[in-house]
Amino acid sequence: MATTAQSAKAAADQAADFGYDTFKTTVDRSIAAFDGIAVNSKLNLEALADSVGAAAEGAQTLSAQAAAYGKKALEDHLVTAKKLATAKSVQEAFDIQTGYAKFAVESYIAELGRWSDSFTASMQRSMKPLNDRVAAAAADFAVR
Repeated sequence: MATTAQSAKAAADQAADFGYDTFKTTVDRSIAAFDGIAVNSKLNLEALADSVGAAAEGAQTLSAQAAAYGKKALEDHLVTAKKLATAKSVQEAFDIQTGYAKFAVESYIAELGRWSDSFTASMQRSMKPLNDRVAAAAADFAVR
């Protein structure tokens, strides 16, 4: 009977040790996972801050371009208005106005191209930190 009690105690000790080891392993893995989440969260927030900063910089650039274009367009309009005021005939005024209209449309289209290029560059700069984080997360998941 002593051997049965000893073997039962040994089996219980073995089960308790196995339970303890399994519990400890699970807790250690959970803590490591939470540490990884904290690190990734910090990196994600940093990437988001960098992205917002780049977007704000791009918006500022676009705003400056729009203001510069508006100022130049107004100056061109005033020059044309002065020319129109000194026109000697209706035909001359018509020619001045036609030339200005053509110039205004061409410069507006050219400015739209510059704005488009600036917007595209700004979007690329602002999305780069986020794309880098997605690539890093994909690499982390691929390793696991």
